[in-house]
Amino acid sequence: MLFMAATGAVTCTAQGFYFKAGLGYAMPQATQSMDGTATPTSGTRTFTGSGTNTTAAYSIDKASFSTGLQGLVSVGYMFNKNVGIDLGLSLNVTTTTYNFTDYNVPSGSSLYDIQIIQKARSPKMLMPAVVMQTGGDMLNLYTRVGLALPLSTQIDQHQIFTNQPGNGAVSTQDFLWVNSNSFSLGFTAAAGVQYRLNNKVKIWGEASFLSLAMYIKEANLTDVTVDGATGYLTQIPVDERKVTFSKDFTAATNDYYHQPAFSQPFSNITIAAGVAFDLDHNSRSNEKGKNDVKGRRR
Repeated sequence: MLFMAATGAVTCTAQGFYFKAGLGYAMPQATQSMDGTATPTSGTRTFTGSGTNTTAAYSIDKASFSTGLQGLVSVGYMFNKNVGIDLGLSLNVTTTTYNFTDYNVPSGSSLYDIQIIQKARSPKMLMPAVVMQTGGDMLNLYTRVGLALPLSTQIDQHQIFTNQPGNGAVSTQDFLWVNSNSFSLGFTAAAGVQYRLNNKVKIWGEASFLSLAMYIKEANLTDVTVDGATGYLTQIPVDERKVTFSKDFTAATNDYYHQPAFSQPFSNITIAAGVAFDLDHNSRSNEKGKNDVKGRRR
């Protein structure tokens, strides 16, 4: 009698190129909550009393200008089943708006409420990193450690002044400043898990950390509205539409347009998930023993 057995096994290697894409939500991980003028990024300050008896009560929330829904893409190369390199890009799909309100601010004989609304313009970060993983065929644990290179970190800042009733007709003036930052390196790290669906496709989930603070470089006044009407920017002298910030700063009397630089928080913690594709299909799968026929006659 002839006994025959045919065996076929697929062995997956981890060497080669890959592409990843996913979505995540970033939460603030801020080390500071005030700017260089001791103005909170998010919260309130309320003045009470008058003269030498004036007091200010604060309520401050932490903030980061890289929070909200994020899109994540990366390409990478695994040198072997355990070590590789990764080049990622994060792009904010939505960005959190931060609101600070100063109540009862005295100015001369009048009281004003001042609202400062800030929102980053879709921050983008390029993140080169080293990847280390367990190298399992189906289930893989991995870590990623690298740098964060900011590509876009401009912030829109509305400064809205409203005089309170009893100080003449109530009027609201809105000054829109666009803040630009100096280039700064950040640090990023992640830990996650990925599961192989087939020879080409994996799903993944991870938690990542970004540490980054950007020093403000300049602020440009781009629009002024009064009670909702536009066209007031031309009434502001050109040399008063720009404020320059510097780390090496020497104060000059009555020079508001040159200020000491302060850092703005972009650190976050992100939870993300997505899909990955192996691009080197032929090098990643090797059919072994497909026609291996073993027989025994007796």
